[in-house]
Amino acid sequence: MATRKTSAADTTPRGPATPSIKKTARAATEVAKPADMSSETEESPEERVYRTLYDGILDRRLAPGTKLKEIPLAQAFGVTRGVVRKTLTRLAAAKVVTLRSQHGASVASPSLEEVGQIFAARRLVEGFVIERLAESIDASQLKTLRELMKQERDTYRAGDMRTGIKLSTDFHVQLAQCAGNTVLTEFLQQLVARTPLIFLAHGDPGKSVSCSDQEHANIIAAVIAGDTERAAKAMRAHLDHLESHVVPAERTKPLDLAQLLGL
Repeated sequence: MATRKTSAADTTPRGPATPSIKKTARAATEVAKPADMSSETEESPEERVYRTLYDGILDRRLAPGTKLKEIPLAQAFGVTRGVVRKTLTRLAAAKVVTLRSQHGASVASPSLEEVGQIFAARRLVEGFVIERLAESIDASQLKTLRELMKQERDTYRAGDMRTGIKLSTDFHVQLAQCAGNTVLTEFLQQLVARTPLIFLAHGDPGKSVSCSDQEHANIIAAVIAGDTERAAKAMRAHLDHLESHVVPAERTKPLDLAQLLGL
């Protein structure tokens, strides 16, 4: 009996070790579960601010030229200025916000001169893209474009203008991707991202301007026929139609940012 009491197994301190391990495991489990759940169900503060500001711009709640000051935004969202600063940098990269030294951030407001330059660039790039696509489109690419056009049409008919506008811009970028020119695709992404802002700054405040699904269908019909001249002409007509909606817009006095965003 004495030998068993003094064995190595019996003299190893068990009591303190077992609770410590269990406590550590339990604590790790308690921390891990909320983290896993939040990653699936909750946005990060930066994503929430980004989404709210981006949607607010496209929904016309934040007019072109509206000042986006860090402190009021941080207070409105309940986040740090660092989060706001990172978000404004991302919005600037998306071409919907302008960052200027000594002036801070504001909702982008392209001038009428810039509007003309953007559409001129789009005509050149998309005219080339659509001609190349008419010469090379395959069945898989055609299926992708048709599915995108259907989504676009259904979304507009459902009255979801914001999603519809996004799908319209996606359609133009997808054309470039199908044409197989990576450099032009990246350039076109920048151009089409700036187009909605044109109509926010220089459009009729009483209505939203969007791509015509019938005009998109006309473009695709020419591509399917392999008619490069007809496809390029249909694209030019489509862009001309979009640009015809550009009109100088009156600016209204901005309201409190929190009120504008519904915070």
